[in-house]
Amino acid sequence: MQIIDDKTQLDFEAFKCRFPQEAEILKGQQDQPILLKIYDKQISFMLDGFSAIKIDIKNSLQQHRNYFYKNSLYKEPLARAIGLKKGKPKPIVLDATAGMLGDSLLLYSFGVKQLIVCERQPIVCAMIINALAQVQVELDLFIGNAVNYFAGKPLAVDVIYFDPMYKQINTKTAPKKEMATFRSLIGVDEDAEFMAMKLKTFARERLVIKRSRKAQPLIANPSHSIHGKSTSYDVYLTSH
Repeated sequence: MQIIDDKTQLDFEAFKCRFPQEAEILKGQQDQPILLKIYDKQISFMLDGFSAIKIDIKNSLQQHRNYFYKNSLYKEPLARAIGLKKGKPKPIVLDATAGMLGDSLLLYSFGVKQLIVCERQPIVCAMIINALAQVQVELDLFIGNAVNYFAGKPLAVDVIYFDPMYKQINTKTAPKKEMATFRSLIGVDEDAEFMAMKLKTFARERLVIKRSRKAQPLIANPSHSIHGKSTSYDVYLTSH
């Protein structure tokens, strides 16, 4: 791991002094072939051959606010998938695969009652911690496997949202640079089906699984599916 602040290279101890929470997460990742770039208080990361990426919570939420100022959120495919309806109380939602918070911030912009985000990749966790330190948002981060979040806890989550990293089937369509970087860092979620089956048992109302519209459902017999232009959301209603 290489750490650059402006044009100055930092050792890990200097980084730890400035970013103690992020360093605690990254202390076991120092042999990873990545570059951390610091601008003021914000961290981005870069892998060889890919562009640097960062999490910009403030800008993302503003874009969502601007969009929903003119458009109904109740027509949004993801909002429909998690069961949002006018006059119905907003649910407690757990995003089992937070990643770079793309869908997490969309869920947050829906005004859900509570949003819990789970991430198990240490570098991505450090990025989330750093991004959350720059803003004031009511978002709960759990570091680790989403299944472990429920250890010893009562079932208190209405909706679980799951967006695993699938194998790339369509090689003719290259992913965007940010997704290519993320895919290179994360790799494929080989335990996606196992995770989905376990998470289904923890959702009080429903499990929502995101997939490519051309792909088959991750687990059989969704209650229903909501289709966007390129994405589908498979909904599995539960009876907890």
